[in-house]
Amino acid sequence: MGWLPSGPDGCAGPCDKLSQVPEKHSLGPCPLKALLLLEDSREDHLWQVYHEGLKNFLSFREGMALSAIWPIPVEQIRHFLVAMEYQDLPATTIVMYMEGLSFICRMVDHPDPLPDPLICFMMSRLKLRTRHSNDEYSPVTIEVLRSLLGTLESACTCPYECLLFRAIFTVAFFGALRIEEMVANHRNTAQPELLYLSDLQLTEDSAYLFLHPSHMGQQNYFIQLRLCKEVWVCPVEALRIYMAARPRGEGPLFVHLNSTAVTKREFLTVFYSGLKFAGFAPNQFGVHSFWLGNPNRTISWVFPQSV
Repeated sequence: MGWLPSGPDGCAGPCDKLSQVPEKHSLGPCPLKALLLLEDSREDHLWQVYHEGLKNFLSFREGMALSAIWPIPVEQIRHFLVAMEYQDLPATTIVMYMEGLSFICRMVDHPDPLPDPLICFMMSRLKLRTRHSNDEYSPVTIEVLRSLLGTLESACTCPYECLLFRAIFTVAFFGALRIEEMVANHRNTAQPELLYLSDLQLTEDSAYLFLHPSHMGQQNYFIQLRLCKEVWVCPVEALRIYMAARPRGEGPLFVHLNSTAVTKREFLTVFYSGLKFAGFAPNQFGVHSFWLGNPNRTISWVFPQSV
């Protein structure tokens, strides 16, 4: 998609690379009215960001041959949000652009698209990444992940644990999952977000993880992970190998040989031990370091289960 150049420099405001859209867009009186109100409020920086977001949305809509209608159909906002993720835009930029579209809609008495369940769910994850990006923790980059996986034989107690934590770490990195979705905070304690064996579906070239967003009501979502060219760090391959060795029976997705769930404490123990063996300072990393380094290149993002 040439409508929206990616922004690897990580800028959170209006980026020059994102300004490469036609100057003579027909914005129409509704969005312009809202932007002029914002401009008059002397919030110059905010106006610039919202204006960039609007121009990029209009360019996206034109490039995808979508209907140029107002109010903006929710489906168009959904597609725009997913497309920005595919373009590897910084989470802060995506959040600001979406908030800008929301502001414009509300200022002209059009329906606000952000309360849509799917958009709300995706935005909550983007905002979580935005908060963590301000932490002092270092990101787990692909280079750190490679080194971490290479230390598992030293950090784990048995070969099965190596397979287990290889699956956990690769899924954590590529899947952008919350820690509560992968491992248990405490054993024998109810945890609605925790993934179970029945929530995983493996195909020849993909892995589907069906999430339990309890704050989203009854609607379920899934994440699709795709094969990587580099087999060593591929989450689909890691899950396939792990599942072949996993004890039979239902229960949490990630379990030890005795079928007990992996806990957050055990996750951190192996994580920090592996970092130390790899020559990294463990105190520079945290449970959200996988979020910070996630490139979102093998993830198809989240969609309602009915899609």
